[in-house]
Amino acid sequence: MSYVKDSKINEALQEWIIYIFPILFLLLFAMTSAFAEVCHSPFISYLTKPEKYLYVMSVDADAKDNDFIAVIDVDIASPNYGRIINTVDLGSKGNETHHMGFTDDRTKIWAGGLFSRRIWIIDVASDPAHPRVVKVIEDVSKITGFMGPHTFYAIPGRMLITFTSSADGNAPGGLAEFTNDGKFIRSIPLPKGAPYVYDIGIKPEINRMITSSWTPFKNYSKPFSQNDPNQFGNTLVIWDFKERKPIQVAKIDEKLPLEVRWARKSGSNYGYTNVIAGDSIWMWNQKDGSFDFKKVADLGKGCLPADLRQSVDDKYLYVSCFGTNEIQAWDISDPAKPKLHDTVYPGLHPNMMHITYDGKRIYVTNSLLSTYDYGAENFWVRLIRVSPDGRMSIDPFFNVDFTKFSTGPARAHDMLLY
Repeated sequence: MSYVKDSKINEALQEWIIYIFPILFLLLFAMTSAFAEVCHSPFISYLTKPEKYLYVMSVDADAKDNDFIAVIDVDIASPNYGRIINTVDLGSKGNETHHMGFTDDRTKIWAGGLFSRRIWIIDVASDPAHPRVVKVIEDVSKITGFMGPHTFYAIPGRMLITFTSSADGNAPGGLAEFTNDGKFIRSIPLPKGAPYVYDIGIKPEINRMITSSWTPFKNYSKPFSQNDPNQFGNTLVIWDFKERKPIQVAKIDEKLPLEVRWARKSGSNYGYTNVIAGDSIWMWNQKDGSFDFKKVADLGKGCLPADLRQSVDDKYLYVSCFGTNEIQAWDISDPAKPKLHDTVYPGLHPNMMHITYDGKRIYVTNSLLSTYDYGAENFWVRLIRVSPDGRMSIDPFFNVDFTKFSTGPARAHDMLLY
């Protein structure tokens, strides 16, 4: 599907695309359910063949040199397999470059800095091995009223972004919407009683969006031991996606529900979030129009579940335990009763994960946030291979060292595949 140029967007057409997409989504799901990139918005054009490049958001570890995106060759047939073949200089330092996301047509990456208020738009389609920055929004606060861009979530022709904070670095945060080329559309405030935001997940076929909660810049910019737990969120907001209107605020008994993962099955109305301060997984389920939330798994004391992903077939949840140095796989064949299926130990403080389109490989990084990376000196990207029965193993031949750059070590965080 192609879209109207951003400078000529017709609002009626744009809304029609958003309304009709759930029907198209169902048809596509039926045809491609064995292959899908569960790490992405359902509106993104999926890879349909093995990945060739892994893009890694990288924070200069001592904040003395520019931040960058590393390009790793992950084409198994390439002589450079498992090597960093390029870096994209982002032109500034001290940004705390964190998360990024593809536009729906997969031609551009949007990336943000949690500390600097900058957003970069990067062309990847022209030359995937050599991405280039095509636009920098230097102070997104002046445009949106928010700072701390976190999740970049593609919707048809646009990018929907969560912001952790108001322009002054305190709560409340909010959401903002841009065209793919960077034209500001609107800011979206959070509802009363839910001043914190983190991630987004949209289930198009039932017109529902859920946002989770974290903490504002003034808190996370300090070492974790100095964070004020009274500023940790415990809310999840359910939205009417088409209207961008909050319809329910749910409060859970534990703090910091982070990732939002809807079940992929057609007709399903449930999903999961990892609650980092509770060392737990919570499940939501729609009943009679509203959503119930309940704890369904204890991950072990000190796990600190930093990331949560699911398998292509909705059979497993993968949890990165930043505190106990493991990746856990949970069998969710019975969605309300997860069972621990397997565990591997990729190294110190595993954090972000990214699952391939066929579900056979999971890339892992080990930086959470410069203010939270206690005890970590060696930063890396490693690979977990997943067998047909859901068992995991560390690939001994894939270990990308992020300490040997000419500028010194870099903190590897978010990832995208091309």
